[in-house]
Amino acid sequence: MASHSQQSLIVLTGFMGSGKSSVGWALASLLNWGFVDLDYEIERAEGRKIRDIFAADGEPKFREVEAEALQRTLQNHARPFVLATGGGVYVQPHNAELLRQHNAFVVFLEASAETLLRRCCGEKGEPDASIRPLARDRDSFLRLYEERLPLYRTADLTVDADRRKPEAVAREIARHLHLTTDN
Repeated sequence: MASHSQQSLIVLTGFMGSGKSSVGWALASLLNWGFVDLDYEIERAEGRKIRDIFAADGEPKFREVEAEALQRTLQNHARPFVLATGGGVYVQPHNAELLRQHNAFVVFLEASAETLLRRCCGEKGEPDASIRPLARDRDSFLRLYEERLPLYRTADLTVDADRRKPEAVAREIARHLHLTTDN
């Protein structure tokens, strides 16, 4: 892995609702780096929403599409840049290995299950599967969170994203990597 001062690729991972996209934008802006939201790239390339890919083709096909988009992004995007991934990217072993091969510095944005549920819930207080396909109900949401948590925690850095503004989380990441003297 590149030293912190030579870092040119920061990848944000975490569960749905952890703030990967908003922290990614804030961090890229703070560092004056490029920003890529992998979910957006997938939707642009496929010409349809992620929820529609899940509905029409299922999760296994979506994971293939996601892995291809990750590969393309890592190969083709000019560095330095910040990459916000979908919640399932880093927990797929081949994707985690690909990120290592590209000297990515992976940051896990950790938030409590209660915060994640609050951020992902629709009007009824239940996760909305029409928006987030793997958030069918509270129990499946919590079960998936618990399954993924140990894998997320293998990231290079874990940052508390619970009840914090994206800009504050971004500043903490930048300080940790010695990419800014900003307080």
